[in-house]
Amino acid sequence: MKATVADLIFQYLDVLGVEYIFGVPGMTLEPFLGACRKNGKVIPVLTKHEEGAAFMADGYARVHGTMGACFGTSGPGVTNLISGIANSYVDEVPVIVFTGQIPTFTNRKGTLQDSTRKGINSVQLFDPVCKSSVIITSKYTAQYDIRQALEYALSGKRGPVHLSIPKDIQAAEVEVEMKPSAFTPPVAEYFDRRLVINAAEELVRAVSPVILIGSGAVASGASEEIKDLAEMVKIPVATTPKAKGAFPEDHPLALGVLGLGGSPLAEAYIKSDMVDLLLVVGASLNQATTLSWDPKIAPSRCLIHINIDPTEIGVNYHADIPLVGDARTIVNEISFRVLRFLGDQETVASDREEQIAAMRGSVGTCIAPEKMMSNAVPLKPQRLIRDLEEALPDDAILFTDVGSHLIWAIHYLNVKKPGSFIAPFGLLTMGYATAAAIGGKLAAKERPVVALVGDGCFQMNGMEVATAVNYNVPVVWVIMNNGRLGLIHALQRYTFGDDTILTKFSQVDFARIAEGLGAVGVRVTCPGELTRALPEAIRSERPTVIDCIIDPDELPPVTPFVEGAREFAIRALL
Repeated sequence: MKATVADLIFQYLDVLGVEYIFGVPGMTLEPFLGACRKNGKVIPVLTKHEEGAAFMADGYARVHGTMGACFGTSGPGVTNLISGIANSYVDEVPVIVFTGQIPTFTNRKGTLQDSTRKGINSVQLFDPVCKSSVIITSKYTAQYDIRQALEYALSGKRGPVHLSIPKDIQAAEVEVEMKPSAFTPPVAEYFDRRLVINAAEELVRAVSPVILIGSGAVASGASEEIKDLAEMVKIPVATTPKAKGAFPEDHPLALGVLGLGGSPLAEAYIKSDMVDLLLVVGASLNQATTLSWDPKIAPSRCLIHINIDPTEIGVNYHADIPLVGDARTIVNEISFRVLRFLGDQETVASDREEQIAAMRGSVGTCIAPEKMMSNAVPLKPQRLIRDLEEALPDDAILFTDVGSHLIWAIHYLNVKKPGSFIAPFGLLTMGYATAAAIGGKLAAKERPVVALVGDGCFQMNGMEVATAVNYNVPVVWVIMNNGRLGLIHALQRYTFGDDTILTKFSQVDFARIAEGLGAVGVRVTCPGELTRALPEAIRSERPTVIDCIIDPDELPPVTPFVEGAREFAIRALL
């Protein structure tokens, strides 16, 4: 059959189940957009900025479970996409980004918005932040180039890919050799059987084992299998900040988050002398998780590290048993082997549960829990998080932007389901959730989607509320409004004291801005108001901004992270 190169693109997106593509049009994209309209199944969404388009594609991919798609024109469309795609790259989210390119017959002539080597080289710009970045140079290779890009995005450690497509090649007609078909990535179900047996033996004979779940475990769908293993052997479980919710935080074996904004219980338990085995599943043991690579996190006897990427194993902590492969497959096999080795473990297991309960009572799961009950005005951020948790439906997805609000949420919010807490932990890109929640809601269908953002973040990408209005996407934004870049303000105080630099600004009335953009605007100033306002906003099925005025003098719980960074600097310089 005959089709244009642009037609092929949308046929492939359709068979992959991609329902939306986000972007801003330009002259180099006319054949591309014409093919999108002709296809009729992949819906184009006009965003207010290309960065917002990339974030929406990212949010869509995380919730939908397939890949996201976005586009931009040559020149500034390319440069505006970079931060969003870099965010997906660091967080291993499969997104395909298409950029227009000047026609091949105008190359090297000083054409407007030239993105070849003569102008700004879009392929080279995307290359460091994509698994693959290529230009389609011929209509005869187009089908191969498109399919290979999709395979790169969805195979192994997932991530974004980039295709630059000259305008004339988009419109070029080609005889298609085979009809586009859905690509099923190969499942990495391999594992080293001998090492799995060793790991199972070590788990059973450990006196005080701990499991640490990372985002790789969530990506592989291993959360339920890890829960089964933990309950079988009565092993306490912590998560990395990025994997918050991968293990129910109300479970008796839950320690909470280890690392930035994490739980005092997780830190005290894992850094205690009693832990003799640590099973790490799908985590890289990076700075945010380990409080700057604290040596006390290493267990006294055995560290078992599971990761699909062998280059992540043993980098920061020596792995006694390195297990390369898919987390779900390996955890299942370990559980099968554990059943064979389990003997009379009831007493040991009972002791572990009592230890966790005792430490939970003495250390606690959060700092200053009494502030979660405060009736003070201005509203305490701790109380706001408590109100948020009370008001969120059980099936809600919470997107969280980057700043002090992210730390407040990590520390005080109980998350019970994997994939229901989404934040850009890798690149820590401000403005992410403000836009990404729209893509997430388009993928979530009937599930409520809420974005917790700071006033600084909202001022970066808040115009995307108009995108939600244009397409009737009922996202609810909860803004923590304190006239601060809260996280930077808190961190600078350790260096400059109260005389911080460029962290304060005039308070903005975001409810009025929301109304101007066509959304519903609500202002919350008192404790308890959010518990009424949020359910009403969700029921209204309209884009809604809830502007919450919080106490600017409350600082997020980052002291353990700051102290860890300082201690690491001392160790590194010895």
